[in-house]
Amino acid sequence: MPAFNVEHYIAAAIESVLAQTFTDFELLVIDDGSTDATPALIAAFASDTRLRVVTHAKNLGRPAARNHGIDLARGEYIAFLDADDLCAPHRLYRQVSYLDSHAEIAGVGSWMRCIDARGNELSGQTYCLPTDSDEIACRMIYDCALAQGSMMLRRSAFEHHRYDEAFWIAQDYELWARMIATLKFANQPEPLTSYRRHDSQVSVTHTQAQREADLAIYRRQLAALGVHYTESDLIRHGCLFKYHGREPVLAQTGAPLDVDYLRWARNWLEGLLRANERTGIYPQPAFSRMIVQRWLFVCRKAARNSGWLRVAVEFSKLPLLGHTVRHGRQQPTRAATPSN
Repeated sequence: MPAFNVEHYIAAAIESVLAQTFTDFELLVIDDGSTDATPALIAAFASDTRLRVVTHAKNLGRPAARNHGIDLARGEYIAFLDADDLCAPHRLYRQVSYLDSHAEIAGVGSWMRCIDARGNELSGQTYCLPTDSDEIACRMIYDCALAQGSMMLRRSAFEHHRYDEAFWIAQDYELWARMIATLKFANQPEPLTSYRRHDSQVSVTHTQAQREADLAIYRRQLAALGVHYTESDLIRHGCLFKYHGREPVLAQTGAPLDVDYLRWARNWLEGLLRANERTGIYPQPAFSRMIVQRWLFVCRKAARNSGWLRVAVEFSKLPLLGHTVRHGRQQPTRAATPSN
């Protein structure tokens, strides 16, 4: 648990861990140079021998604090919780049991319930992330499919991986996007953690920095695939895979979602398929299914601006459906899982 100036939330976060039904753990809190009452609030729990506190003389940032915690942790499994979030009482029990019985999975997260600054549940606001490991891996090409504060990983998963400290924001997305090339992840379909929404959290105060970090992570993934791109391609890539319609596409790219956009999408999706056939980074048939879903979506949207006849001509030029059927014979198709 990295902690920096979280005096309003740290006590509740610590209490939620110490109240776990699974009790064989240590809680390692990294006080990352706090200048408010955070250190005193942590010290109030010193009588619990499961708590271990490490203090940084100055603030190093979350990725450095997480890396330090990984280096110091002594458990077989390493779980994460942000200092403004909460664990459900059975979180550790559920995730330890899952990893104990799924040797092929390197790490497991969960859905996350949203709460307000006072800890009240926000009705109808739950992050429902995909549970299937192949879908999680494929989704990384455009979005983070694992929630940092809900994750538990095997220690062995960190033998060759660390948080990139150049990413002061979105360091979790950058890490998972690298790890899926060699490791499998899952999410449990229940909210085992509560994600606190408040005005001072990074995702609220640094939205432009978050967007720039996402683009940097896209660049790294495309480079790993060997795909050549322009900055315009990156913007369109995000729009295409996040199912952005005509108005968002126009606002973000400066051009309409019409037949010209559709032609770009065809070339882009074909390029991603060919690159993945060479590298094998994203699992099949899940990757092809995801490509087809975006192709059908963008064809439908482009028809509103350019007409069905012109779109039908472009649709027939991309043999994506046949590609997916060919790969789909390798294993049965899994039902789609809920996503944000």
